[in-house]
Amino acid sequence: MKKLLETRTNAAIELRRRLGLPSSHTNAYRLVNSEGDRLSGLIVDVFGDLAVIASSAAWVENYKPEVEACINRIDGINHINWRPSVDILKEEGMDMSDMKEVHPSTCPEITKVMENGISYAISLVGQKTGFYADQRENRQFISTISNGQKVLDICCYSGGFALNAAHGGAIDVTGVDTSMPALELARENIGLNNLDPGRISFLREDATQFMKGALSRNESWDIVILDPPKLAPRKKVLQNASGMYRNMNSMALRLTKRGGLLMTCSCSGAMTQSGMFLRVLQARIFFFFLVCMGTKN
Repeated sequence: MKKLLETRTNAAIELRRRLGLPSSHTNAYRLVNSEGDRLSGLIVDVFGDLAVIASSAAWVENYKPEVEACINRIDGINHINWRPSVDILKEEGMDMSDMKEVHPSTCPEITKVMENGISYAISLVGQKTGFYADQRENRQFISTISNGQKVLDICCYSGGFALNAAHGGAIDVTGVDTSMPALELARENIGLNNLDPGRISFLREDATQFMKGALSRNESWDIVILDPPKLAPRKKVLQNASGMYRNMNSMALRLTKRGGLLMTCSCSGAMTQSGMFLRVLQARIFFFFLVCMGTKN
Protein backbone atom coordinates (compact mmCIF):
# COMPACT_ATOMS: atom_id res chain seq x y z
CA MET A 1 0.00 0.00 0.00
CA LYS A 2 2.84 2.38 0.83
CA LYS A 3 4.40 1.80 -2.60
CA LEU A 4 1.04 2.18 -4.37
CA LEU A 5 0.34 5.49 -2.60
CA GLU A 6 3.79 6.83 -3.45
CA THR A 7 3.55 5.80 -7.10
CA ARG A 8 0.10 7.24 -7.74
CA THR A 9 0.65 10.39 -5.70
CA ASN A 10 3.91 11.07 -7.56
CA ALA A 11 2.04 10.59 -10.85
CA ALA A 12 -0.57 13.12 -9.67
CA ILE A 13 2.15 15.61 -8.70
CA GLU A 14 3.86 15.25 -12.08
CA LEU A 15 0.58 15.72 -13.94
CA ARG A 16 -0.16 18.96 -12.05
CA ARG A 17 3.34 20.24 -12.69
CA ARG A 18 2.84 19.67 -16.41
CA LEU A 19 -0.35 21.72 -16.12
CA GLY A 20 1.54 24.55 -14.41
CA LEU A 21 0.40 23.88 -10.83
CA PRO A 22 1.37 25.39 -8.51
CA SER A 23 2.49 28.69 -10.04
CA SER A 24 3.22 32.29 -9.08
CA HIS A 25 -0.46 33.17 -9.56
CA THR A 26 -2.13 29.93 -8.32
CA ASN A 27 -1.26 28.06 -5.13
CA ALA A 28 -4.71 26.53 -4.54
CA TYR A 29 -5.44 23.39 -6.55
CA ARG A 30 -6.60 19.77 -6.37
CA LEU A 31 -3.60 17.49 -6.16
CA VAL A 32 -5.39 14.13 -5.88
CA ASN A 33 -8.80 13.75 -7.48
CA SER A 34 -10.10 10.39 -6.26
CA GLU A 35 -10.86 8.05 -9.19
CA GLY A 36 -9.24 10.53 -11.59
CA ASP A 37 -5.86 9.71 -10.03
CA ARG A 38 -6.68 6.03 -9.37
CA LEU A 39 -7.11 6.63 -5.63
CA SER A 40 -10.85 6.26 -5.23
CA GLY A 41 -12.19 7.88 -2.08
CA LEU A 42 -9.14 10.12 -1.57
CA ILE A 43 -9.08 13.83 -2.35
CA VAL A 44 -6.16 16.12 -1.55
CA ASP A 45 -6.49 19.87 -2.04
CA VAL A 46 -3.39 22.02 -1.65
CA PHE A 47 -3.69 25.56 -0.26
CA GLY A 48 -0.23 27.09 -0.18
CA ASP A 49 1.80 25.08 2.34
CA LEU A 50 -1.28 23.29 3.63
CA ALA A 51 -2.90 20.08 2.36
CA VAL A 52 -6.50 19.16 3.13
CA ILE A 53 -7.16 15.43 2.88
CA ALA A 54 -10.81 14.47 2.34
CA SER A 55 -11.53 10.76 2.79
CA SER A 56 -14.71 9.00 1.72
CA ALA A 57 -13.58 5.37 1.69
CA ALA A 58 -12.78 2.90 4.46
CA TRP A 59 -9.41 2.02 2.93
CA VAL A 60 -8.27 5.65 3.23
CA GLU A 61 -9.11 5.72 6.94
CA ASN A 62 -7.50 2.32 7.51
CA TYR A 63 -4.27 3.50 5.91
CA LYS A 64 -4.37 7.00 7.37
CA PRO A 65 -0.74 6.97 8.67
CA GLU A 66 0.54 5.90 5.24
CA VAL A 67 -1.55 8.55 3.46
CA GLU A 68 -0.35 11.31 5.79
CA ALA A 69 3.28 10.21 5.51
CA CYS A 70 3.02 10.27 1.71
CA ILE A 71 1.54 13.79 1.62
CA ASN A 72 3.99 15.06 4.26
CA ARG A 73 6.89 14.17 1.98
CA ILE A 74 5.71 16.57 -0.72
CA ASP A 75 7.94 19.65 -1.02
CA GLY A 76 6.30 22.78 0.38
CA ILE A 77 3.63 21.00 2.46
CA ASN A 78 4.00 21.96 6.13
CA HIS A 79 0.51 21.28 7.48
CA ILE A 80 -2.18 18.62 6.97
CA ASN A 81 -5.88 18.93 7.77
CA TRP A 82 -7.92 15.70 7.71
CA ARG A 83 -11.60 15.96 6.64
CA PRO A 84 -13.44 12.60 6.72
CA SER A 85 -16.85 12.31 5.03
CA VAL A 86 -18.51 10.89 8.13
CA ASP A 87 -21.90 9.96 6.62
CA ILE A 88 -20.34 8.08 3.69
CA LEU A 89 -17.86 6.28 5.93
CA LYS A 90 -20.66 5.19 8.26
CA GLU A 91 -22.42 3.65 5.27
CA GLU A 92 -19.24 1.65 4.67
CA GLY A 93 -19.59 0.28 8.20
CA MET A 94 -16.90 2.33 9.89
CA ASP A 95 -17.25 3.25 13.55
CA MET A 96 -16.18 6.89 13.47
CA SER A 97 -16.18 7.16 17.27
CA ASP A 98 -12.99 5.09 17.31
CA MET A 99 -11.20 7.19 14.71
CA LYS A 100 -8.37 9.26 16.15
CA GLU A 101 -6.02 11.72 14.52
CA VAL A 102 -2.59 10.30 13.84
CA HIS A 103 -1.07 13.75 14.27
CA PRO A 104 -3.41 16.41 15.72
CA SER A 105 -3.88 19.24 13.24
CA THR A 106 -2.04 22.50 13.87
CA CYS A 107 -3.71 24.24 10.94
CA PRO A 108 -5.28 27.67 11.37
CA GLU A 109 -9.04 27.86 10.79
CA ILE A 110 -8.59 30.59 8.18
CA THR A 111 -5.85 30.75 5.55
CA LYS A 112 -5.20 32.84 2.44
CA VAL A 113 -4.57 31.50 -1.03
CA MET A 114 -4.32 32.75 -4.61
CA GLU A 115 -6.02 31.39 -7.72
CA ASN A 116 -5.50 32.91 -11.16
CA GLY A 117 -4.19 36.08 -9.51
CA ILE A 118 -7.21 36.50 -7.22
CA SER A 119 -6.74 36.27 -3.44
CA TYR A 120 -9.11 34.36 -1.17
CA ALA A 121 -9.49 33.95 2.57
CA ILE A 122 -10.80 30.41 3.03
CA SER A 123 -12.13 28.54 6.04
CA LEU A 124 -10.73 25.10 6.79
CA VAL A 125 -13.82 24.32 8.86
CA GLY A 126 -16.18 25.33 6.04
CA GLN A 127 -17.79 23.23 3.33
CA LYS A 128 -15.93 20.38 1.62
CA THR A 129 -12.17 21.06 1.92
CA GLY A 130 -12.76 24.79 2.45
CA PHE A 131 -12.52 25.85 -1.20
CA TYR A 132 -13.97 24.47 -4.44
CA ALA A 133 -10.67 23.98 -6.27
CA ASP A 134 -12.40 21.96 -9.00
CA GLN A 135 -14.16 25.11 -10.27
CA ARG A 136 -10.92 26.95 -11.09
CA GLU A 137 -11.33 27.00 -14.89
CA ASN A 138 -15.02 27.88 -14.64
CA ARG A 139 -14.28 30.82 -12.35
CA GLN A 140 -11.63 32.10 -14.74
CA PHE A 141 -14.03 31.72 -17.68
CA ILE A 142 -16.60 33.89 -15.90
CA SER A 143 -13.97 36.62 -15.51
CA THR A 144 -13.39 36.65 -19.30
CA ILE A 145 -17.05 37.28 -20.19
CA SER A 146 -18.15 39.65 -17.43
CA ASN A 147 -16.85 43.00 -18.67
CA GLY A 148 -19.72 45.52 -18.60
CA GLN A 149 -22.20 42.88 -17.44
CA LYS A 150 -24.63 42.62 -14.54
CA VAL A 151 -23.91 39.32 -12.75
CA LEU A 152 -25.81 37.22 -10.20
CA ASP A 153 -23.99 34.49 -8.23
CA ILE A 154 -26.54 32.23 -6.48
CA CYS A 155 -25.20 30.01 -3.68
CA CYS A 156 -22.00 32.03 -3.86
CA TYR A 157 -20.32 30.59 -0.73
CA SER A 158 -17.17 32.72 -0.21
CA GLY A 159 -17.65 34.57 -3.49
CA GLY A 160 -15.51 32.71 -6.01
CA PHE A 161 -17.57 33.40 -9.14
CA ALA A 162 -18.67 36.86 -7.95
CA LEU A 163 -15.08 37.96 -7.32
CA ASN A 164 -14.00 36.73 -10.76
CA ALA A 165 -16.89 38.59 -12.39
CA ALA A 166 -15.94 41.81 -10.60
CA HIS A 167 -12.28 41.27 -11.45
CA GLY A 168 -13.30 40.83 -15.07
CA GLY A 169 -15.02 44.21 -15.21
CA ALA A 170 -18.65 43.48 -14.32
CA ILE A 171 -20.53 46.71 -13.57
CA ASP A 172 -22.71 45.14 -10.88
CA VAL A 173 -22.29 41.83 -9.03
CA THR A 174 -24.66 40.26 -6.49
CA GLY A 175 -23.80 37.16 -4.47
CA VAL A 176 -26.43 35.24 -2.48
CA ASP A 177 -25.89 32.60 0.20
CA THR A 178 -27.39 31.46 3.51
CA SER A 179 -24.10 31.02 5.37
CA MET A 180 -23.02 34.07 7.36
CA PRO A 181 -19.45 32.76 7.92
CA ALA A 182 -19.09 32.23 4.16
CA LEU A 183 -20.42 35.71 3.40
CA GLU A 184 -18.04 37.24 5.92
CA LEU A 185 -15.19 35.62 4.00
CA ALA A 186 -16.66 36.85 0.72
CA ARG A 187 -16.76 40.43 2.01
CA GLU A 188 -13.19 40.10 3.29
CA ASN A 189 -12.18 38.89 -0.17
CA ILE A 190 -13.47 42.14 -1.71
CA GLY A 191 -10.83 44.03 0.29
CA LEU A 192 -8.10 41.47 -0.36
CA ASN A 193 -8.46 42.14 -4.09
CA ASN A 194 -8.95 45.92 -3.85
CA LEU A 195 -12.30 45.62 -5.60
CA ASP A 196 -14.86 48.43 -5.54
CA PRO A 197 -17.41 47.51 -2.82
CA GLY A 198 -19.91 49.67 -4.67
CA ARG A 199 -19.94 47.21 -7.58
CA ILE A 200 -20.17 43.96 -5.60
CA SER A 201 -22.52 43.01 -2.78
CA PHE A 202 -23.24 39.83 -0.84
CA LEU A 203 -26.68 39.06 0.59
CA ARG A 204 -27.68 36.50 3.20
CA GLU A 205 -30.85 34.88 1.90
CA ASP A 206 -32.22 31.50 0.87
CA ALA A 207 -31.56 31.02 -2.85
CA THR A 208 -35.12 30.01 -3.70
CA GLN A 209 -36.66 32.85 -1.71
CA PHE A 210 -34.27 35.36 -3.28
CA MET A 211 -35.10 34.20 -6.80
CA LYS A 212 -38.85 34.31 -6.10
CA GLY A 213 -38.50 37.86 -4.80
CA ALA A 214 -36.36 38.94 -7.75
CA LEU A 215 -38.89 37.51 -10.20
CA SER A 216 -41.73 39.36 -8.45
CA ARG A 217 -39.74 42.58 -8.95
CA ASN A 218 -39.08 41.74 -12.63
CA GLU A 219 -35.31 41.79 -12.05
CA SER A 220 -32.89 40.14 -14.45
CA TRP A 221 -29.16 39.74 -15.01
CA ASP A 222 -26.84 39.38 -18.02
CA ILE A 223 -25.03 36.43 -16.41
CA VAL A 224 -26.52 34.12 -13.78
CA ILE A 225 -24.44 31.49 -11.96
CA LEU A 226 -26.30 28.75 -10.07
CA ASP A 227 -24.04 26.44 -8.05
CA PRO A 228 -26.11 24.90 -5.23
CA PRO A 229 -24.75 22.55 -2.55
CA LYS A 230 -25.15 18.78 -2.91
CA LEU A 231 -28.92 18.28 -3.13
CA ALA A 232 -28.67 14.53 -3.79
CA PRO A 233 -26.10 13.08 -1.36
CA ARG A 234 -27.26 9.55 -2.23
CA LYS A 235 -29.31 7.76 -4.88
CA LYS A 236 -32.40 7.22 -2.74
CA VAL A 237 -33.16 10.97 -2.72
CA LEU A 238 -32.69 11.48 -6.47
CA GLN A 239 -36.36 12.07 -7.25
CA ASN A 240 -36.74 14.71 -4.56
CA ALA A 241 -33.45 16.35 -5.58
CA SER A 242 -34.45 16.42 -9.25
CA GLY A 243 -37.50 18.45 -8.27
CA MET A 244 -35.34 20.97 -6.43
CA TYR A 245 -32.90 21.23 -9.35
CA ARG A 246 -35.85 21.66 -11.73
CA ASN A 247 -37.40 24.48 -9.71
CA MET A 248 -34.14 26.31 -9.12
CA ASN A 249 -33.05 26.13 -12.75
CA SER A 250 -36.48 27.22 -13.92
CA MET A 251 -36.26 30.39 -11.82
CA ALA A 252 -32.63 30.98 -12.78
CA LEU A 253 -33.56 30.84 -16.47
CA ARG A 254 -36.28 33.40 -15.94
CA LEU A 255 -33.82 35.69 -14.14
CA THR A 256 -31.43 35.56 -17.09
CA LYS A 257 -31.93 38.38 -19.61
CA ARG A 258 -32.83 37.41 -23.15
CA GLY A 259 -29.51 36.86 -24.88
CA GLY A 260 -27.80 36.42 -21.51
CA LEU A 261 -25.96 33.41 -20.12
CA LEU A 262 -26.85 30.93 -17.39
CA MET A 263 -24.08 28.82 -15.90
CA THR A 264 -25.59 25.99 -13.87
CA CYS A 265 -23.76 23.36 -11.83
CA SER A 266 -24.38 20.21 -9.83
CA CYS A 267 -21.95 18.73 -7.30
CA SER A 268 -24.27 15.74 -6.72
CA GLY A 269 -22.47 12.79 -8.26
CA ALA A 270 -25.59 10.63 -8.01
CA MET A 271 -27.49 13.23 -10.05
CA THR A 272 -24.98 13.69 -12.86
CA GLN A 273 -23.96 10.03 -13.14
CA SER A 274 -27.60 8.98 -13.49
CA GLY A 275 -28.10 11.41 -16.38
CA MET A 276 -31.00 13.05 -14.53
CA PHE A 277 -29.32 16.46 -14.25
CA LEU A 278 -29.00 16.83 -18.02
CA ARG A 279 -32.59 15.67 -18.53
CA VAL A 280 -33.83 18.20 -15.98
CA LEU A 281 -32.00 21.00 -17.78
CA GLN A 282 -33.23 19.92 -21.20
CA ALA A 283 -36.81 19.81 -19.95
CA ARG A 284 -36.53 23.27 -18.36
CA ILE A 285 -34.97 24.82 -21.47
CA PHE A 286 -37.66 23.30 -23.73
CA PHE A 287 -40.42 24.51 -21.40
CA PHE A 288 -38.85 27.97 -21.27
CA PHE A 289 -38.70 28.03 -25.08
CA LEU A 290 -42.42 27.15 -25.31
CA VAL A 291 -43.31 29.90 -22.82
CA CYS A 292 -41.30 32.44 -24.80
CA MET A 293 -42.99 31.37 -28.06
CA GLY A 294 -46.38 31.61 -26.39
CA THR A 295 -45.58 35.12 -25.17
CA LYS A 296 -44.63 36.16 -28.71
CA ASN A 297 -47.88 34.81 -30.09
